[in-house]
Amino acid sequence: MAIAAGVNSGVTACSFFALREIVISPLLVNTLPWPQYSRRRHDLGISHPNDWPTDTPTWSDLRQHNTLDSGLSGAIAGGVLRGWKSGPRAILPGMLTIGAVCTLLQLAYNEATVSRLRYISGLKVKAPANEAPAAPAPRSKTASERFLTLIGVHQVTEEEYLEKMKATRDRHLRRIAELEQQLATEKAQEKSKDPSV
Repeated sequence: MAIAAGVNSGVTACSFFALREIVISPLLVNTLPWPQYSRRRHDLGISHPNDWPTDTPTWSDLRQHNTLDSGLSGAIAGGVLRGWKSGPRAILPGMLTIGAVCTLLQLAYNEATVSRLRYISGLKVKAPANEAPAAPAPRSKTASERFLTLIGVHQVTEEEYLEKMKATRDRHLRRIAELEQQLATEKAQEKSKDPSV
């Protein structure tokens, strides 16, 4: 059963990525005039008459990277594999389902990439030694932070976390002291009951 699931996953992944990287992405890069694809053409050294000026990508551009490619590849691969496995009636549901899942997974991957880049860029930005550090600009919350806030999970500052850890440590140290005292009392009682020990 596990071998069959592994083989199915491998065939699905291989067909999806081969289709996306060998057929769909080159086709879209060579035909679509959108900024994402003109930037990719510029990176590959391909000239196109309808290219937009290539600026540095924005956060929005990074969030949309490869979503169309993944959606189309997922739809085609899902339709073909589902049709092959379950017959022609399953082609359209397979295309819609797998296309939507692949698009959502690509969006989630892109959001994780944006979060990682924002974190890294925040670490590398440092004020020069002779200047006073400026107050950090309030950053907008990512989708994952908004979701966590929605379900009641709140971010804790380092100072709050440190205070909580100190309080937990103190509580455990008090409990250890109580247990050591209790153990010493029990040993004293045992010695008083059994003088041979």
